Amino acid sequence: MITSFFPGRIRLRAPVFKESDLVEKAKSILQKSDAVKKIENNLLTGSVLIEYSPSKVPLEKLTSMQDFFTRLASEAQNFDGTESSRAKISGMLDKLEGIF
Repeated sequence: MITSFFPGRIRLRAPVFKESDLVEKAKSILQKSDAVKKIENNLLTGSVLIEYSPSKVPLEKLTSMQDFFTRLASEAQNFDGTESSRAKISGMLDKLEGIF
């Protein structure tokens, strides 16, 4: 769930953000982009703050990935810690790395 957003900064909150290994995997993918300035994670609250350079984010690429991000958001929000749930998120992150 997006809890706050304005160009250059977005805060997300979901149960999956309490899982350090999955968060680290996502961070390693996102930090490959020169658009991402900083990523902070609070494992206790399950939130992630991403600071980025809006001018470096191609809107058309994000728009084309809208369905993917909608599915990822749903899985993240419904994350229950089971191996099945972890595998779904990890697989989606693998796909994101291929796209990103």
